[in-house]
Amino acid sequence: MNLADSAISKMRPPKNMHIICIDVTNKCDLACSNCTRLLENQDAFWEMTPENFRLALQSLKDFHGIIAMIGGNPVMHRQFEELCAIFEEEIPNKFQRGLWTNSIFKHTDLALRTFGTFNLNVHGNPKSERSMQELAKQAVDAGAVVWNYAGHSDHAPLLTAIQDLMSEEEMWQAIPQCDINREWSASIVQNQGELRSYFCEVAAAFDLARNQDRGHAVKPGWWKEEMQAWSDQVKHFCPGCGVAAKQTPYKDFEETDVYTKTNRDLAEKSAKDKKRKIIYLQPENSSMINRRVTQYNTL
Repeated sequence: MNLADSAISKMRPPKNMHIICIDVTNKCDLACSNCTRLLENQDAFWEMTPENFRLALQSLKDFHGIIAMIGGNPVMHRQFEELCAIFEEEIPNKFQRGLWTNSIFKHTDLALRTFGTFNLNVHGNPKSERSMQELAKQAVDAGAVVWNYAGHSDHAPLLTAIQDLMSEEEMWQAIPQCDINREWSASIVQNQGELRSYFCEVAAAFDLARNQDRGHAVKPGWWKEEMQAWSDQVKHFCPGCGVAAKQTPYKDFEETDVYTKTNRDLAEKSAKDKKRKIIYLQPENSSMINRRVTQYNTL
């Protein structure tokens, strides 16, 4: 067995994950450093259609875990209320219906009716903190599962491709230890109008940022595949990703992305189009840090 296939055999397939995400939009009211959704590296805003959202939910029939509506900020979807109604229709168990958001805007009551699980992270935004804390309190009082983060976050870079920083052997030893694969989620996104599935939510973000499509078809039970079925995505995305490389983070509010040569195209595009601050990491200056890709509540 070669290095890549050996690493893949140690990774966690979607069927063993506690959460699977459905990305409904890349719209967001923040622009965090080293964003794990690569939102500032995408060219245009998009929203999943309600019809595709329903199909995505139907494909997850019998999934045992939480189905997280995520973005961007899903609350910014222009048809958020319709998506919530579809969620209730297709997923009867309220605790399986999750909302991952950094701002709730006017939708507190709707969110409390619809969702039984919440991941709330204001990233230190004072405009959102009061309403989000009230949502968290009411959700807990109603018996919901709530992860609530009030402060700023440290974000390690995604654009520091591990293949630029390590030998092939070191790289494939590190990849199965990736935070996203071990603790986060597989993902369904809408790519050029079509539903596509990914073993990793960050892999989906790279495809969207490059206007490419290496997603798998979204059909009933797609998430039941063994990890080997995702080997094409692992071999393409993981060497170009920085999560397992664990490089020095930046505060969310610094709006700074760190990159290596593999991802120069994405970094320079965001610097040109969105005036993003970018920093090139020389391989000789890399330093692996034993920490999570996102460190919360660093006030």
